[in-house]
Amino acid sequence: GYDALSYHNHAKFTTKSWKEVRDGDSCSIRLSGGWWFKRCNEANLNGYHSTSNSSIRAFSITWHIEGNIESYYYTYHKVEMKIRDADFGFCTGSLKS
Repeated sequence: GYDALSYHNHAKFTTKSWKEVRDGDSCSIRLSGGWWFKRCNEANLNGYHSTSNSSIRAFSITWHIEGNIESYYYTYHKVEMKIRDADFGFCTGSLKS
């Protein structure tokens, strides 16, 4: 499946309080929460919880599904981001050195 988060690989984490705009669309200034922005609304798990397709939708939790424009209008009640070491497979023994 498509990984909307991978779009933001190598982006620098930014927030509204940054003096230097690090993304071309100024997403960190216009949207809620800090994120690794490259372009607005490809993926943003730090957005507001939205219960409808209201005018604040752009500020909401976003997970774009490639090829599905309707995914921008999905609402999410809960999100989790889990982080693990890049060598996770090696540590668990599933990858051999």
